[in-house]
Amino acid sequence: MLLAFAAFPESVDPCFPEQWHTRQAAETRSLTRWPPARIHQLEAEKIRLQKKIAVLPQHDPKVLPDHLGYHSSCEIPGSEGSSPVSTIDLKMEWPRMVSIAMAPAFNPQEPGDGPYAFPTRFKIEVRDAGSGTFSEVVNWMDEDFPDPGPYPVFFSDINLTIDQVRITVPRVERESGVAYFALGELYLFLEQEGQLADNMAVWASVDVSESESFDMPPLWDGRYLCDNIVGLGVPLSGEKNSVKDLVIPYENESLSEPVQIVLDLGQMQKVGRVDLWPAEAPYLLAIPSIGFPREITLELSADPEFKTSETIHVENVGRRMQREDRLSVLCRAYKARYVRIVMDDLPEFMGQRMLGLGEISVSEYGQVFSVGCDVSSKGIPAGYVDQLPRLVDGYTRSRRILPDGEWIKGLAYRRPLDRRLARVEDELVEAREAWRRMELQFSIWIGGLLCIGLLGAMGLQRLQRRRILKKLKLRITRDLHDEVGSNLGSITLAAKRMEDAGSSPEDLSELSLMAREASASLRDVVWLTDQSVIRLPALLQKLAERAERILSGVELSIDLAPDCPGRIVPLTFKRHLILFFKEAVHNCARHSHATWVRIVIAAGEEQLTLSVQDNGCGFDPSQKSDGWGVDSMQKRAHELGGTMVLQSTPGNGTTVSLTIPLSTLMKKTDYLYKTSN
Repeated sequence: MLLAFAAFPESVDPCFPEQWHTRQAAETRSLTRWPPARIHQLEAEKIRLQKKIAVLPQHDPKVLPDHLGYHSSCEIPGSEGSSPVSTIDLKMEWPRMVSIAMAPAFNPQEPGDGPYAFPTRFKIEVRDAGSGTFSEVVNWMDEDFPDPGPYPVFFSDINLTIDQVRITVPRVERESGVAYFALGELYLFLEQEGQLADNMAVWASVDVSESESFDMPPLWDGRYLCDNIVGLGVPLSGEKNSVKDLVIPYENESLSEPVQIVLDLGQMQKVGRVDLWPAEAPYLLAIPSIGFPREITLELSADPEFKTSETIHVENVGRRMQREDRLSVLCRAYKARYVRIVMDDLPEFMGQRMLGLGEISVSEYGQVFSVGCDVSSKGIPAGYVDQLPRLVDGYTRSRRILPDGEWIKGLAYRRPLDRRLARVEDELVEAREAWRRMELQFSIWIGGLLCIGLLGAMGLQRLQRRRILKKLKLRITRDLHDEVGSNLGSITLAAKRMEDAGSSPEDLSELSLMAREASASLRDVVWLTDQSVIRLPALLQKLAERAERILSGVELSIDLAPDCPGRIVPLTFKRHLILFFKEAVHNCARHSHATWVRIVIAAGEEQLTLSVQDNGCGFDPSQKSDGWGVDSMQKRAHELGGTMVLQSTPGNGTTVSLTIPLSTLMKKTDYLYKTSN
């Protein structure tokens, strides 16, 4: 399978700084600042990038234990004997059109640091096979090449038939003060009819030489620059499929002879390379190269009986498969139709022999001949023979096997997409966090405004109710004063005129008393309505004023406590005290026929004492009488938390005393009692 250039842009990596700057300018994005819209834009871009990346090769770089690549010598720039540049030359026996790729090296001492010492500045020149002159196809000598990270770089669109490639790297001092660079692998991908073919750099017909190098096998060596061993992972697609590899456990069968698998290519082909892929372990077991044979012999023949054949014995299979990559066997373009793989020394797993193969690929110049060919075997259990086509389906580890050219070019094309995706994901996290903070701020502001609005509405409502109640109180007070007060005043005047006209004194006196009591009650109601808070001194003063209005025509003596505590009086306390006092004064005015009355009100920090004494007719307290309202007064005294003492004898007047603890000002009493009024 060959890769059409249409699968990727013509030039994956910029050959000159001007191309890089043009690309950077073209990638400028315009994102809105409003977080929800910005999140939507970034999510849409993320999906687009993920779709593009999904069809590209999987990216799974790994640090290899050996064969790390090429390492230049370490020199201090400007020191005696140091060279200003290092060169790598690749001379081809047969002139070809090629694309050039460079893979980074990885440092096993610092596996988390990414690529190791990739050249920051370099140029690539190619020699035209016809004219023999060199031309620059890549030049990054005056500006640093963008860091490729753990990805290869790929230069194409050279459009020349060349026989030599020269890479020049200047001595650029690093942070350590020493100049050096390293490369993991160099690729020369053959171009044929607009398609990428095989990697010529691994052919024997390409001679690789370096002006200088630091060799320390098996880690660094100039020979490792083109050995097709690189830490970029394996050439597989990113998309997964449901196909499976061939994994055969030999439970009871004895393996007295090696296992043989024969591929019939259908016609004679020039076989340049045979790749054997290890199988993926079943049940998601993390076991690399499970069941891969430790001894392999490859035979190529035009005869199905293999009477004459080209035989290649593969050495060091176990050590090579530690990289979990394919086992590549170069065959020097031997013509053959039949390929036989003889496998021996199968490894054991859980006490039994096991054979594991993912794919057998036969190719030349990148063109694969083995996909879908006929497969036969010897030494494969009968129950697994029908699974042999898995070896030639073009898939392993549930992924499509990619030609090296498509793999390396796809990884180079994937590099900016992966980086842009990482930036988009970071920006998406920032945008979501910004929107979360903004939502929180909005919630706080809206909640605060709602609370302020609610409190304001409650305050306005309360103020409005107060205004309405105040207006209502004023109106009621005014109406009571104007209407009822006027009428009571008229009653008083009429009673006076009737008295002057010679009406019955008792009737007129009763009428006058009722008018005075009604007028006093009206004043009390108006006063209580008009006051929002009433304190004890004001209440006692009001009681004294009431007595003065009711006991008209009687010698009245009032002794009011001068130092009364200014405690707030509850409504129920006011009510019971006023009605108790009213009953006592009413009895003096209506029943006692007294000529003088003495009222004493004393208040200290602990208790309140109220005494009403007259020189009236008196009565016998043991004789029950509804007219005096004594029972009602006793109950009101009890509700006030105090005690009442009544002293009276017929003909000797009456004295009523009430003692109340001031602590009862906090006690709620709210009962109705019958009075004598």
